[in-house]
Amino acid sequence: MRHTLRKFALALLALVALLGSALLDYYLPEHSITTITGVEVKLADKDGPISRQNPADQPVRDMYLIYTQHAIDDVRVYRNEDTGWGWPFYFKFDASDVQATANAIANAKQPAYLTSYGWRINMLSLYPNVTAIRLAEAGEATWSFFRWFWFALWLALLAAAGWGLLRATRRQPDDTLPG
Repeated sequence: MRHTLRKFALALLALVALLGSALLDYYLPEHSITTITGVEVKLADKDGPISRQNPADQPVRDMYLIYTQHAIDDVRVYRNEDTGWGWPFYFKFDASDVQATANAIANAKQPAYLTSYGWRINMLSLYPNVTAIRLAEAGEATWSFFRWFWFALWLALLAAAGWGLLRATRRQPDDTLPG
């Protein structure tokens, strides 16, 4: 019985670890140094950008897009939308100003330092959201102490939970099989 409970609990802990890590990866800020190749404003609703395949069927909003190129074959598209007072708590209210900065950096053909969160999922028309943008400085790194601090804390919490789980379900010397 304990062996089955241990397997179930470890599988559940692995699932929680995977989901928690995915949420951290999605919502924690990520930095990148890139070249902005263009900016655009599109109308969008909850389903994504308005097009022939996706006609407007809900209230529409402006969706700012920032096109970037990291290398010759590595182009990325970011969205630039306010988070407001809602989740995630970035309290971003300046999407228009960020878009103007992106346009100015694109026109100057200078490298940009982007801070963003989220994933690019082509099939779902999801883009990472830019929270801040500025000119990149020479030799600047993109490593984020804040991001890796939370990943390390999550790992420590998972290790403590796993250790506690193994201790709670280990076989005691007086555990004998009925027979």
